Amino acid sequence: MNKSFIRLAVIATTLIGSLVLISLLVFGAVRHVVIKGNERLVHSVAQSVLPALLVNDTQQVETIIKALAGYPNIQTVDLVSAQGEPIASYARAGSAHDLMGASFKLASAENDSNQVYLTAPITFDTLIVANLHIALNLWPTYLRIMIWLGVLLIVPSIIYVFIKQYRVKLRFEILKSHDGSDQGSDSFDMKHAVSSAMEDAGISLEYQPIQRMSDSNLFGIEAVVCWRHPSGQTLHVSPSNFVTLAESSGICLPFDDWFLTMACMQAAAWQDRYGPLILTLNISAAQFSNPAFAQKIRTVCEATQYPYQLLELEVDESVMSREPRRAQSCVQNFAALGLSVTVDNFGLLKSSLDLLEVLPIDKVKLSHKLIKGMLFDAPISDLVETLIKHAAVHDVQVMADGVEFGDQCHLLQRMGCVLGQGTFFYSPLTASNFESFLASRPFGVSASLVQPMNGKTNSQDSLGFSIV
Repeated sequence: MNKSFIRLAVIATTLIGSLVLISLLVFGAVRHVVIKGNERLVHSVAQSVLPALLVNDTQQVETIIKALAGYPNIQTVDLVSAQGEPIASYARAGSAHDLMGASFKLASAENDSNQVYLTAPITFDTLIVANLHIALNLWPTYLRIMIWLGVLLIVPSIIYVFIKQYRVKLRFEILKSHDGSDQGSDSFDMKHAVSSAMEDAGISLEYQPIQRMSDSNLFGIEAVVCWRHPSGQTLHVSPSNFVTLAESSGICLPFDDWFLTMACMQAAAWQDRYGPLILTLNISAAQFSNPAFAQKIRTVCEATQYPYQLLELEVDESVMSREPRRAQSCVQNFAALGLSVTVDNFGLLKSSLDLLEVLPIDKVKLSHKLIKGMLFDAPISDLVETLIKHAAVHDVQVMADGVEFGDQCHLLQRMGCVLGQGTFFYSPLTASNFESFLASRPFGVSASLVQPMNGKTNSQDSLGFSIV
């Protein structure tokens, strides 16, 4: 015999057996639910009949019992006295499957082996007055359930076959009228839609503490994107890198607005509870060179009630070094609106020291690559020390990224580095975990955290905040 035929027969037998087993389980479950529901009905009717029996009102008794005609699975109803004498008896005339043509008429109940019988005693105090017997035919209920199951199984199958056969692709768009006004804007919430898309994709914002080197107290936080991949891997990236990746992949959603709004909203909530907290956010090259982006940041800060003076924007050193003069103009554009710019990944280029001469910046963040190699490579250690000293000459604050060990922290502190960030202090935390971290530590204000920067007017340069 052909092996493929045997395999097919085994698969078919397994499927049929599984369907039969599932059908029996569903049948048993439905039977149990229907019987339990009708048991409650029987006891309810018994309580309704009791007052009429006590005053010997047979007409009212017949009216109550005949009202059960509205339940298609009830076939017969018998009300029998405690002595066994029939009081009222009704039976459904007509086919049980022909519900429109069936009627509930006065008749003598006949035994049927296919029916389920339920009995409820009608008691007054402790005395049994009568017994109510109801016979159920479950097939009308089964028939309705089977029809609905068939519809639920067949309709999706038809839709799937139609889509596969005709290669139908569904696409939802936000249509705009010719005058540019949004159609359906009252019913479509872009902010909620983007938040839902982020949540469904396993993307959220997390917050990594920025610590002071001198006493390891909290200086501020950096918002980072956390992507929990279905494979189980967790990836932390800067918002600017995520936005750039999304744009290069053809994903056109307002990620930058979402990141900025969510981060400022969360920081504002923490500030209300625990005091001022500096928020650091990495921006992309396109955002940095966009003259309108600075005003957008001010608008978001006003909407979320987060002080723009406490917001620090990080821009990668490679972006700054492409056109230093244009970068200088962009930094001045942000500074004119009271926004501070930090050079991220600082120290990897030959022009790093030149940027300190050209750019009116307040802070640089040393690249994690330099921090990683400074303990084992003397030239790198010397380079880090040189960068810190030159930054001090220009009144530029230095922060180290990627601090993983205590030896790195101590060495950076001796060199004059003020702030640090990395797993030695804390890894990125979820909003709930970071709030627990804030709640567990008393709040204090330090006026010596940051020194004035040669007349640079950012308010956070003269006063820093820490949690001790």
